[in-house]
Parts: sequence; C-alpha cells; structure tokens
Amino acid sequence: MISKKLYFLLLSFAIILISIQLGSGIWLFISKYGLTPSEVYKYFAGDEESFIMAKSFEGLIETAVPHFLAISTTIFVYAHFLLFTKIISEKKKQLLIFGLFISAILDISSSFFIINGYEIFAFIKIVSFWSFEMLMGLLLYILFWVALNSYKTQKRKQV
Repeated sequence: MISKKLYFLLLSFAIILISIQLGSGIWLFISKYGLTPSEVYKYFAGDEESFIMAKSFEGLIETAVPHFLAISTTIFVYAHFLLFTKIISEKKKQLLIFGLFISAILDISSSFFIINGYEIFAFIKIVSFWSFEMLMGLLLYILFWVALNSYKTQKRKQV
C-alpha cells in the first residue's frame, strides 16, 4: 500500500499540473474564441469582414479526437481518486462526474453544430466550457482537501 505522504505528494504534483492545464485552457479559450457567443460563432463559422475562414469538419475532427481522449482520460483518473473518498456523498460524486463528462462532450461537440449554422451552440460552447472548468476545479479542490487532511492525520499519528 502506498504511504499517505507519497500519495499526497503525487496528488499534489498532479493537481498542480492539471491546474496549469485548466489555466492555460481558459487563457486559450478567451484569446482564441472570445467571451461572447457572437465571437465564438464567428471563429467557427467564419467572417469575411474580419478575414476569418470557416473551420472545416476535418479540422474539427483533428482537434476533437485528441481532446475527447485526453479529457475523458483525465476525468476518469481524477474521478477514480474521488470514488475512494468519503468527503462528499455518493450522489454528489455521481453528479460531479456526470457533469464533467456531459460538459466536456457538449464543449467539444458544439463546434460541429456551429459550423453547420446553429448559432445557439456558440452559447452552449461557452456555458459548457465554463461549467467544465468550474467542475474540474471543484474536483481538484476536493481531492486536494482529502489529501491534505490525510497527510495531516498521518503527521499527528507520527507525533
């Protein structure tokens, strides 16, 4: 069995890396797409006045496939850690995990609807992106809190 000190250290490094990834994701989203549905729609559907070319289905697939793989793997790994905790109820765990998967799926797939002219999906993309970021932040906070409490408990037992 892994020691709680090593578990805390490994989880802390992982949380730092995922936090950096979430932060860079927010920065990239804002700088690339913007903050409003009209900016997001323009980015994907194109805008002749701004010299923005419409995104292609093939280009979106090239981006979506690695994102689906990376995001689902990340959620799976961190949700796996969450399942071993007792800090929140099973129902809340299920809601958090389900919310993460649904928001990720909506975020990634909404681009395909935007390029087909469904403007509402620009709004859905924004809402699902921010929902994913907040839910992932909440998951990381819960895991860090559990690891920190576990580490403190082990320290008290050693004294």
